[in-house]
Amino acid sequence: MSARLLVLALGTVSALATSATSARAQAPGQVSPELAPAPADPYGSPHGGTRPSVMARRFAIGLGLGGLSVAPADPNSRDGRADTNFRTTELSLRYRISLHLELELALTGGRQALDNRTDGDLAMGGGTLGARYRFSPAQAWNWWLMGGLGATVIERHNSTKEERDAATRSHVAFGIGLERRWSRLALQAEARMLAIGERKDGMVAGPNFTVPPIGTPPPANPINATNNGKLSGGTFTVGAAFYF
Repeated sequence: MSARLLVLALGTVSALATSATSARAQAPGQVSPELAPAPADPYGSPHGGTRPSVMARRFAIGLGLGGLSVAPADPNSRDGRADTNFRTTELSLRYRISLHLELELALTGGRQALDNRTDGDLAMGGGTLGARYRFSPAQAWNWWLMGGLGATVIERHNSTKEERDAATRSHVAFGIGLERRWSRLALQAEARMLAIGERKDGMVAGPNFTVPPIGTPPPANPINATNNGKLSGGTFTVGAAFYF
């Protein structure tokens, strides 16, 4: 009888020890490996689930509409004139280097917009090579900061190629943007600040600019936008992008 009790006691102790070891190896609330959910995609997806991650489509082409406003960087050079405004169209091509970082080439052009909603005598064109850092790339709503270098030309809309080349200015751009992305299509908005350098030719005004006779109202801001001084400016653009 004692031998049977001893065997039963040893079996009970062994079972309790095995149960305690298993309890210590698995923390409270932890599920078995075969029941654990699959790890999340480290690159994310703007919609979750089984849709492609943001790294699956690294290229994007975008089209935007907006406006550019420029004025002399030196307030003393404004002579009481208002800023020179342009209606702009922008075409951009982007490539995602990593989850957070993108390269972008943006080409912009437009005509001067007067207060009476007609076109002015000036036109602008420019290009910017920049980089974007996205803070929530895997989310449907995501935002970024950007910085870039480029060139801007502001001249009469009927100027020659030589005149536009002479009016070329370098610029530095900084901006912030917001995007709502679906699988391939996205809507976005971006605001940029521009620091624009002096004209390439150093001219005080455009090659064909003439001072109007005394008593004649001057054209709308021709000197403010085409003189050799440095300019400061800002843009705001809304548009759409297609990822592929």
